[in-house]
Amino acid sequence: MPPSTVNRQWLLERRPVGAVAAEDFRFNEADIPVPTDGEVLVRSLYFGYDASQRIWLTDDGGYMEPIRIGEPMRTMGIGQVVASRDPGYQVGDLVEGFLSWQDYVLARGDGPMPLRVLPPADHPLSWHLGVFGVGGLTAYFGITDGLQVKPGDTVVVSAATGATGSLAVQIAKALGAKRVIGTAGGEEKCRWVVEKTGCDVAIDYKTDNLDARLRELCPDGVDAYFDNVGGDMLDTMLLHMNPLGRVLICGAMSSGYCDVKMQGPSNYMRICTYQLTVRGILLFFYRDRLAEGAAQLGEWVREGRLHVEEHVVEGFEHAPALLPTMFTGKQPGKLILKVADPD
Repeated sequence: MPPSTVNRQWLLERRPVGAVAAEDFRFNEADIPVPTDGEVLVRSLYFGYDASQRIWLTDDGGYMEPIRIGEPMRTMGIGQVVASRDPGYQVGDLVEGFLSWQDYVLARGDGPMPLRVLPPADHPLSWHLGVFGVGGLTAYFGITDGLQVKPGDTVVVSAATGATGSLAVQIAKALGAKRVIGTAGGEEKCRWVVEKTGCDVAIDYKTDNLDARLRELCPDGVDAYFDNVGGDMLDTMLLHMNPLGRVLICGAMSSGYCDVKMQGPSNYMRICTYQLTVRGILLFFYRDRLAEGAAQLGEWVREGRLHVEEHVVEGFEHAPALLPTMFTGKQPGKLILKVADPD
């Protein structure tokens, strides 16, 4: 049975206008729900933070159902099963998947991203939200399947201090890319990218002229671009791609995710004239290959080829205040909120 009789929640109070703010959510206490057939009751342990959570707060919701006013904020999380009406999950199992900002969540084993039962491991539990979670797996399949990075490639990764971008840099290096260039904001973050991820050089998008730096650093062009930013950066990158180059659209941080409608690049015809391949990445399409990706990432971690960076904040009360920092300059790596310890 749950160790508490109260279910703390952070509910959506209003739809954000522009940048998301902590005041868009309100605290609530509710009864602990009871699972019905096919459901499991999960006690929350960790919440992960991703910029794409902002788009779930729009009327459209983007690639998922929108979060409605009065509902708990959705998140990728780690929890522990405390009651189960699904034979695939046992009381005590540690699981990872879609949870929400509340102590106790009713979850199901089906859906686009079913709950994963986590195996025993000697690494921190929170890593299942980072290197072995959405960020790491998106980076893995984006680099290997989407961009098909191979030895000798010149690769650019935008937002290279992020949970996904920082691992995309390292995976490209692990696959033998000749040169990997990352973009980041500020001298300190650029230094971190080079020192921690093994990136060959970092471009400071706040002070550097991106076009000029790319001409200097990539005189022979770019073979593969992992795009987490969109906007003007994507527009500029299209002009530096080699013929038959590959572009992966992973995110659009420059938009703030305030709307699902985003302006496309003005250099659109370069896709035609250089016969570029432009693909998207959404982990839902890899749901049957997640174990494969996690296994390879685990091997690289054991070999010391991947640096894992996470910023863990403790305390349920901090949940709303952390989300805006995804757009205002959080620390490098994966941002995680610790709610509780497992039994």
